[in-house]
Amino acid sequence: MKISGTPSFLFSLLLLWSQSVQGQVPPPLEQNQLDRTNPLREVRNSRQVSGVITERQAVNLARQRFAGNILRITLVGESSNQRYQIRMENSGKVFTVFVHARNGEVTGGN
Repeated sequence: MKISGTPSFLFSLLLLWSQSVQGQVPPPLEQNQLDRTNPLREVRNSRQVSGVITERQAVNLARQRFAGNILRITLVGESSNQRYQIRMENSGKVFTVFVHARNGEVTGGN
């Protein structure tokens, strides 16, 4: 029997299976398909490394200030100037929000 699929897909299935075996149910998915989290990304970013906030925390900070759907999030910059670049959309308007990775300062939105 041949099993097809990417390693990340297989890992996701294994993760969901292990949670169901332990009686844990994964949280409900958000309606916006682009806003759903990849289980691998969630595991990888759930740990805070050297004071850098997680992607999820950056998204929450951006949503506190701006309404809209998340299209993409990328960590840009180096060292103490690292920021999350978050592309958002609201009512057909696409805009960029930056969240400083160390102090959580939110800028942009234009």
